[in-house]
Amino acid sequence: LTKMGLIETIGEFESSGGRKANMISFVPNARYAVGIDVTREYYVIVLINLNLDIIDNRKYQIPYQDTNSYYMDLANHVELILADNQISLNTFLGIGISLPAIVDTNNHLVQYADLINIAPDFYDRLSQWLHHPFELYNDANSAGLAELWHYQSSSAIIYLSLSNSVGGAIMYDGNLLIGDHYRGAEFGHMCIVPHGKKCYCGKYGCLDSYCSAKNLTAFTNGDLNEFFVQLRNGNQGYKNVFQSYLEHLAFAVNNLRLCFDSDIVLGGNVGIFLSEYLDELKELLCNLSPYETNPDYLRICSFHTEPSAAGAALSCINTFIQEL
Repeated sequence: LTKMGLIETIGEFESSGGRKANMISFVPNARYAVGIDVTREYYVIVLINLNLDIIDNRKYQIPYQDTNSYYMDLANHVELILADNQISLNTFLGIGISLPAIVDTNNHLVQYADLINIAPDFYDRLSQWLHHPFELYNDANSAGLAELWHYQSSSAIIYLSLSNSVGGAIMYDGNLLIGDHYRGAEFGHMCIVPHGKKCYCGKYGCLDSYCSAKNLTAFTNGDLNEFFVQLRNGNQGYKNVFQSYLEHLAFAVNNLRLCFDSDIVLGGNVGIFLSEYLDELKELLCNLSPYETNPDYLRICSFHTEPSAAGAALSCINTFIQEL
């Protein structure tokens, strides 16, 4: 590992007798990976090292289209971030791409993508322009993987992603549980209100219809930060909307706790704003749970910066480590 440039001596431990032991650490910048998060309105490209430090982070306001120009632009922007950061091919591990879709990772196929009309052969289409190894992943699973890296535990964790769509990830013993048909943790399509609002999937009463970020940003022209600014300023209308949001979220979290009896992490674009409302949410959970009066199993995500893109890139690092 030393000859490969992956570990180095960084000092010595104090001695209790005898020769001092060397402190050995991995070299964070020995390898790099790129993560891409594709959404309806834009895509984000991040460059990370072995420590999951974000070396570079770029956002392009280019809506998804199944066109040669879109795939060519995406590939060119990958080359640009590698060139600007002087990343050599012998230190570059590859690319992970997160999509708001159910992805068959074994066959590189997009199975289901109603939120945006992603081409089933996205992998093959992009392969014509992107000449580095890459893999496709579900966006919520990718974000959950980034959170797992921070969590550093072999215990089970349930990750609930609250963005413009609602998804999640189930993590156990350091691995993602994706299900027999790659549909594990599709929490957004749990029915929480029978015969309720219509979801984009065509069914009614799904969690996504009640806890998507769009329920909040509809009042601020898509600006989630502005919603919470107005909420803190005491806007009563916003308070009413957010109270309804929290009540539906508590219902879903309680169901997940009853199903899995595990820690639950709230992430996504809304999740990072929920720290100051955590006590209020826990109070709602206490009223719902038949077992617990202190929902200390619930916490807010640790990873706030482009978790889906970073988690997709982290998949490349995990593969590299497993193959050493």
